[in-house]
Amino acid sequence: METMRIAIVEDHSLTRTGIRSSLNEQQDITVVGDAETGVAGLKLLQEAKPDLAIVDIGLPDIDGVEVVQRFRNAFPPGSDVQTRFIMLTSYTQERMVLAAFAAGADSYCVKNTKFEMLLEAIRMTYEGQSWIDPAIARIVLKHARQSASPPSSTNEPQTVTINALDSEQATILESDPLTKKELEVLELMVQGYTNNQIAQQLYMSLGTVKVHIRSILNKLCASDRTQAAVLAMRAGLIE
Repeated sequence: METMRIAIVEDHSLTRTGIRSSLNEQQDITVVGDAETGVAGLKLLQEAKPDLAIVDIGLPDIDGVEVVQRFRNAFPPGSDVQTRFIMLTSYTQERMVLAAFAAGADSYCVKNTKFEMLLEAIRMTYEGQSWIDPAIARIVLKHARQSASPPSSTNEPQTVTINALDSEQATILESDPLTKKELEVLELMVQGYTNNQIAQQLYMSLGTVKVHIRSILNKLCASDRTQAAVLAMRAGLIE
């Protein structure tokens, strides 16, 4: 059985201890270390080079976004080190959530998520997919198209850029774009609606909803609803 090597960077001792204890109970996971500050966490990541790191955004010295950015700069894409990142955040920190997207994190969880959901996020992220909590999805939806706005001349923080689709996905979507109805279904998917709720909201049958979702997944080259939501938000497909 392949073992995931995971590091934890979290300043809240009970949260950090709880995550580590729960992860150590998994047969396919080894926690290689944990840290309670950004500086200590960055040192841990650079030395241990884990497969995956769980990083809290709100660290006491340098925040989690900067930790990810510094690590990515030291080990850019294409290098021998390919650590994936799950960001832990409070869903009220809108600017920090957007900054986490820009920093290149792979998945995003709110801090009070159930461990079962965190474990699902870990496994999906390790396999190269993205996982995003619906609470965070709503925040990103509000800002998905703002990256196209001109930079502000004030001292206010500028909107971060959200990564778009890769060239293959963009080509497929350009040749077979989403229909208006598919966009409506996609928006409700991103907001966490179930198939039944989507059917009720859009006054269509459950079978029709499933047909639209299959079409959306195919057009976005997504393997599941979560990945479709991430791709949609990063590409700014939702108004």
